[in-house]
Amino acid sequence: MSKKVDTIRKLRNPDNKVVLHALEDLRVQGWLEDGSLINIPLCHVQMQGADLMFADLRKVDFHQAHLQGANLSNANLSGARLTRTKMQCVNFSQANLSGADLFKADLSGAVNLTDDQLATVKRLHGATMPNELPYDGRYNLDGDLEFAVWGRIDVNDPQAMADFYGISVETYLIGQQMTIKA
Repeated sequence: MSKKVDTIRKLRNPDNKVVLHALEDLRVQGWLEDGSLINIPLCHVQMQGADLMFADLRKVDFHQAHLQGANLSNANLSGARLTRTKMQCVNFSQANLSGADLFKADLSGAVNLTDDQLATVKRLHGATMPNELPYDGRYNLDGDLEFAVWGRIDVNDPQAMADFYGISVETYLIGQQMTIKA
């Protein structure tokens, strides 16, 4: 089997040290930035403290991954599945999150995560935001609205939308006043 495939398989090891070593091997070989990980399923991975700067992680499935304290500066996470992912204290400086699914992601304490970045994601329903508060619906994301409609929620009813996001109607309305217009 090829060294690349073996190294990528090590990313699924339950030992964080083994994973971090494999990531360094991928970086040295240029495989972290060249698209070798596109579409790779990395559910439940233990990447706490990982250096993923400039990594090409398009469409990677990180469902329920542990990325606490990782450096995702300049990483391309477009279309990535980051559902229920633990991303406390992650550095998102200049990361591309376009179309990423952050359903129920924990972003507590995340740094360098801008409104402009968040406005491009697919979904944030149920996410814990960097300020440790629940997402309030302020970006009116297509994925969230589709999910609400699927659940037969009247997206034009502030109380119904507040209930959908699990927040007070006052918090929802404040978020709507902060909505970013493209």
